[in-house]
Amino acid sequence: MEHTAKQINSALKQAEHILIVSHKNPDGDTLSSACALMQYLRTIDVGHTAFCATAINPSMRFLPHIEYFVTDHELFERMKFDTIVVLDSGDLAYAGVAHLIAALPYEPIIINIDHHITNARYGHHNLVIPDAASTTEVLFRFFKANNIALDTHIATCLMTGLITDTDHFSNPATSASALQTGAELLRAGATLN
Repeated sequence: MEHTAKQINSALKQAEHILIVSHKNPDGDTLSSACALMQYLRTIDVGHTAFCATAINPSMRFLPHIEYFVTDHELFERMKFDTIVVLDSGDLAYAGVAHLIAALPYEPIIINIDHHITNARYGHHNLVIPDAASTTEVLFRFFKANNIALDTHIATCLMTGLITDTDHFSNPATSASALQTGAELLRAGATLN
């Protein structure tokens, strides 16, 4: 895991413009994962755009940077992305971008970050951790592996995904690791919305 996390961080730092993809009909985990990643990319000054193939639920408006999401599919024709990060999606079809990526006249680096055991490992880099309760828990481990400090925005985003996928720490995804991650996020300044 640590080796892959470091490879991904290196790829992010070397990218010219990154497309961050949340899956269609997005839930709190995929959206908050994207927002946490946006916050990180802002701190290292890497250009990025966030995309979702369908509309975003207004209840997620409290997330930092959520207002920058684009849902216009023509984005793939207007802009060029050397790196695409797909979050919380077992495959590109579930993300709603398989046909859009297949139509590109170039081949971007694809980074796949997820926690589903059914993930197809479709990326050039695959950070898939099935024992994580949420994709935000996977991102938490990514940040930790790379010694990246968590600010309040990132901590809040990661906590949101954790709360969403564990149904407020009440469903079977609620593991000891999830609870420990939640505690560390609270210490890092996460707010509970």
